Amino acid sequence: MKRLRYNMVVLFFLLLLFLAPGIAALLFYKNPAWLGEETTNKGHLLTPSVLFSELQKEPPSLDKALVKLSVGPKWKLILWSLKDCGQSCIVELDKLARIRLALGRHLFAVEPMLVLGPNTEQLPKKLMDALKEQGIHVQRLSKNEALLEPLLKNDLALFIANPDNYLVLAYDAFVKPDDVFHDIKQLVN
Repeated sequence: MKRLRYNMVVLFFLLLLFLAPGIAALLFYKNPAWLGEETTNKGHLLTPSVLFSELQKEPPSLDKALVKLSVGPKWKLILWSLKDCGQSCIVELDKLARIRLALGRHLFAVEPMLVLGPNTEQLPKKLMDALKEQGIHVQRLSKNEALLEPLLKNDLALFIANPDNYLVLAYDAFVKPDDVFHDIKQLVN
């Protein structure tokens, strides 16, 4: 009798041992809040993602050799500046160029862009030449496009857009370059 009871207890614990992972998985599936919300991205995830209509137009190619080396669709680093591009804008553009350079062999999978508002002044030729040299495309929104864009802010902002032209991550201006690099590196890989 004692032997039978011992065998039943062992059988119960073995059954519990094999069913526990399945029960725990079901509980966590039904209650995902129990797991916490630990994310690895440093930027603010835009949910739902926003289609950026201006990106659907292909910017003019600045260097045909670079286009030949690049393969497939590109991720985009977008500096959003609806005001004139002042000193803070230039600092942020330099940051974009350095982030892109830090990607190493994934350099050609990322395209940096500057999106200007419709009422901004023309950029100086010296700055335009520097942007061309760094591979940064400049696009100016028309007044109609500016009215249609839901993300219009008057402040500087940085966005990451996926190859399908959806803005997926947003950053405040003056974000640490390491944070943007971390996110774009993970996305490109």
